Amino acid sequence: MNENKCIYCNFKHSDNIGAEIYSGEYIPEEVMYDSDWSDEFEYAYLKQKNGYFVLATLHNDNEFYSWDGDETGILYCPMCGRRLDNAI
Repeated sequence: MNENKCIYCNFKHSDNIGAEIYSGEYIPEEVMYDSDWSDEFEYAYLKQKNGYFVLATLHNDNEFYSWDGDETGILYCPMCGRRLDNAI
C-alpha cells in the first residue's frame, strides 16, 4: 500500500478536506455549499472527521433548489489506496 498522502487524502486545510475529486483542486466547503445548485453541480471529496474518514458527496436536491449530501465511511483513499487511519 502507498504511504504517501495524495492531494485527495492530504487533510492540510482548516476544514479537514482533501482536493475535490472531479476537479483535482482544493475547493473550500463553504464555496461548495454556496454554489448555484440549479446548474446541476456535484462535488465529491474526502473529509477527516473526529477519528474517522468519509467520502462526502454534495449534489442537487430533487427540486434543483438546494443541495443534498451523502457521507460514506471509508478506510482507504479511493485515489491512492493509502490506509487513512494514519492520515494525521
